[in-house]
Amino acid sequence: MRISLGRLARTLALIEGSWQRTNRHHALRELENVLAEQHEVERNTENVEDAFLRGYIYEQLDIVAATRRSLAEDVRWDIESNRNNSGII
Repeated sequence: MRISLGRLARTLALIEGSWQRTNRHHALRELENVLAEQHEVERNTENVEDAFLRGYIYEQLDIVAATRRSLAEDVRWDIESNRNNSGII
């Protein structure tokens, strides 16, 4: 679980640092992959018997989810902004 949470956090950090230099649609696909991994961790967390550990994992997943949503919103906004600006010439 710790490895999965760490991988999610590192992946988001990489996307956050590079999405403006890469294809925006590729960044969105990477964020979709993060969402799929996040759901997998959530499913595995349901089997954790220790309530404190389960709570900690859910807290970390909430942080990952908020970061992922924020990045996805930024990327989508940028895509839409570029689409709107390309028509103005």
